[in-house]
Amino acid sequence: MHFVAQAPQQGAQGTSELDEFAVAFYERAIGRSEFDPLRVAEELGAPPHYAEHAVGVLRELRLVKPAESRADRLVAVSPEAAQMELLVPLEREILDSRHRLAGFKGQLSAFAAAFERQSRTRAEPVVITGDQDEIELRLLEAAQSCTTEVLVMQPCVARETRELRLARPLVLEALRRGAHGRILYPHTARGDSGTRAHLGELLPAGGQVRTTKEVSDRFLVFDRKTAFIPSGEDGEIAVVYESTVAAFLAGLHARIWESAVDFDSGAAGYAGTMEELKATLLSLLASGAKDEVIARRVGMSERTLRRHVATIMQDLSASSRFQAGVLAARTGLVDMALRSAA
Repeated sequence: MHFVAQAPQQGAQGTSELDEFAVAFYERAIGRSEFDPLRVAEELGAPPHYAEHAVGVLRELRLVKPAESRADRLVAVSPEAAQMELLVPLEREILDSRHRLAGFKGQLSAFAAAFERQSRTRAEPVVITGDQDEIELRLLEAAQSCTTEVLVMQPCVARETRELRLARPLVLEALRRGAHGRILYPHTARGDSGTRAHLGELLPAGGQVRTTKEVSDRFLVFDRKTAFIPSGEDGEIAVVYESTVAAFLAGLHARIWESAVDFDSGAAGYAGTMEELKATLLSLLASGAKDEVIARRVGMSERTLRRHVATIMQDLSASSRFQAGVLAARTGLVDMALRSAA
């Protein structure tokens, strides 16, 4: 077999040619007690750099070794001997690694059981904190471990609190991982540009969004295991690791969800919910509730509330807000039962 004395080609074809030469080189060398690589290449009709490549391949595979007589000569080694030198240590290393892996798995399983027991019997079932860094870390922990369900009830984005703002991207990430999400907003959120922009991200990620006439308060529930609810007036949050409390909040969410209205990102403005919002305002006015209370329950600012009330009073020709509520009840614009419950 002769190899043309030219520079080797690049790419797969060139590599194949050189590997073929390495085999031919080894075959020519194994019949000798020792050999000169350049002489073997010459006998095969190949240039010197072919010999350099072949020797490199054979050295890596332990198929040649230096001759004892001269440093520039080599001796061919049988594949069986090369295998003993090259593969046996690797096989032993792999076996040792498997033993170590099995050991680590056994040790970690014991710790995993301890972690699970601690999770079930957490020393602090309720943590109340106003520290924003701690709230953010606990939100991150709950959201990242969430696999099945996220429940949210909150005011519109313009009036959301810090923890709800921190939770927004975390809820979105959980939805994109496959968790089922149901988010409740007040009807007033339909007229808030910031909220609509946020909903434009939630809906494509698989979240379900509805709006309701009133939002009793804000909360988040992850996997019916961890709940975040307000605590006090100083921005403190209660993080509840009690499944019974989380399940209660989930039930409350479900009852409100049943009567809520689906949000359609393609529909403009209040999309048919304005009459229900107006009826709610009239009922709360008839009950004598203060502006602050009404604004919080319907999820709007007090300034916006006053604009709505002024329009309602003008429509009813009422001289006071209380009179507007009473007139609305007498004329059947609002449900008396609803007014009594307000």
